[in-house]
Amino acid sequence: MLKFQEAAKCVSGSVAVSTCPEPLIARRYALLQKLGSGSFGTVYLVSDKKAKQGEELKVLKQISVGELNPNETVQVNLEAQLLSKLDHPAIVKFHASFVEQDNFCIITEYCEGRDLDYKIQEYKEAGRTFSESQIIEWFIQLLLGVDYMHERRILHRDLKSKNIFLKNNLLKIGNITGLERHKSIQLIRQVYQS
Repeated sequence: MLKFQEAAKCVSGSVAVSTCPEPLIARRYALLQKLGSGSFGTVYLVSDKKAKQGEELKVLKQISVGELNPNETVQVNLEAQLLSKLDHPAIVKFHASFVEQDNFCIITEYCEGRDLDYKIQEYKEAGRTFSESQIIEWFIQLLLGVDYMHERRILHRDLKSKNIFLKNNLLKIGNITGLERHKSIQLIRQVYQS
């Protein structure tokens, strides 16, 4: 099996280089293209070799464990476990998490419509506007997803258009690094008691 870094070198921009052997992560996920990177890691489009036909495309978020302090490593693992328990049509579906070399990897569903920020910019550049009914439909989906999380005492600390994705024109809340168990009440009590 190739190391993650070796597999990632075989991915060039938006097209996998054909001269490299098919890079497999965890003996299952073939890297197809780099989708982007942020403060918490790099995101790749992968093909799940063990998935049902039509469900092969997934997203792999790779977080370098070596760059995290022990508390952050525990937090990332807890967030992945938390996301695995969420099952709602307005929340990006979690599939798996594992450690590969020095990287913590999270596999989630692929949203072909990209993020809402991208869609807004695309419409703005084309001089188009969203219909009122579309905005209301997305807003209701967003509220239902947030309500589902709040019922489970989970806060999304970074809810913004770049963390909201579109799949078949349905809105999906993503970015698990923004999820957190509801601790604010406990923190407020501690502040006022001291």
